[in-house]
Amino acid sequence: MAPSHPSGLVQPLSVGNVVSAGLRLYANRFKQYFGVALVATLWILLPFVLFIPGTILFVRLPEYSAFLGLLIPVWIGLLLLCSAKYSAGSSAIARLAFGELTNQPETTKQASRFTDSRKWGFLLIGFLLSLIYGAIAFVFYIALIILFIAIFAVSEGSAFLQGDPEAFSQAIDNNPASILVISLLVLAIVIIGAVLFIWLAARFAIAEVPFAIEPETGSTQSIGRGWELTSRNAWRVFLILFIAFLLTIPLQIIVQVLSSVLNTILVTFVPSNSPSYMLLTIAASYILSFASGVLIIPFWQSIKAVIYYDLRSRREGLGLELHDRF
Repeated sequence: MAPSHPSGLVQPLSVGNVVSAGLRLYANRFKQYFGVALVATLWILLPFVLFIPGTILFVRLPEYSAFLGLLIPVWIGLLLLCSAKYSAGSSAIARLAFGELTNQPETTKQASRFTDSRKWGFLLIGFLLSLIYGAIAFVFYIALIILFIAIFAVSEGSAFLQGDPEAFSQAIDNNPASILVISLLVLAIVIIGAVLFIWLAARFAIAEVPFAIEPETGSTQSIGRGWELTSRNAWRVFLILFIAFLLTIPLQIIVQVLSSVLNTILVTFVPSNSPSYMLLTIAASYILSFASGVLIIPFWQSIKAVIYYDLRSRREGLGLELHDRF
């Protein structure tokens, strides 16, 4: 059991304790969490399973392409529904894990019922985060382009502004210092961009967890809630996620090896230049990815639940104890 403050509140966990607590949750509740992850994965797998025969029919029966085209909106609707069900299912694991941490366990049915009732909210959270990341990436690339233009214009202004590509190229070739300065600036920009995205990823790491646990928190409020909880803890959260990622590398290596073996086997039976080979390799890759996801999702959601628990303890002083029984 974690040591407590004199006030009776639980002491904030170290980075190592967060990861080890997540691992213990994952190991001791593996069967329960695996079942939830499997159902969630089957939901997200369904649209892709239907996409393959639909593509084959579209290629083999071009005379029915107009009719098959009418099914595209239906498929998109199914994809949205299945994505929402997947998000709700995976978030149910975080809810179950938090219940174990706070000694308020729920059954799988109870947790899944709660998160499933909020499935469209989870989809909205994912959509809003995609917009945020997309907007930031767009602004970053635009700024990068503007900076490149400014650097070139200042360093070799006359050739650049006169629109003489050969003179500009020759001027750059004759001035190694310009190449060095430009390279260093590009490297600095890339590093700054990487640090920014890492920081943002840490700040949004638990964006959906409050929505899965706190009944009074809405979907958009959950993003703000996660942002508030990770305030002044972004790099600590990143370190936790980085260590957790390192622990998943062996499984990812196994998946890559299996994928290579399957591709080798397929080549012996199906010509590598045939459409069937491409479809089969894509299908095999997706199946392996989803299979590994069933194993990894419970681990990540357990880690997120412990991060959320710890951040609430740090910021709000949860009068709860981290029990050894899980």
